Amino acid sequence: MDYIAGSVEDGTLAGPGLSAVETFVTFLVIPGSLFFIIAGLTWITSSPRKRDRESEFSVTTIN
Repeated sequence: MDYIAGSVEDGTLAGPGLSAVETFVTFLVIPGSLFFIIAGLTWITSSPRKRDRESEFSVTTIN
């Protein structure tokens, strides 16, 4: 009963492992930086624009 050899598909071999630095960069730094880039772009594009001076005065405000 050789379960380990039976679970490997034909022609597949494990490649070289990642170092600790490569693992840290691949799974933490890259996704984290992408998150902050996307969040920053979303925040910048959805921020309210400055209104014109004339648009401050409307019928609904009391001077």
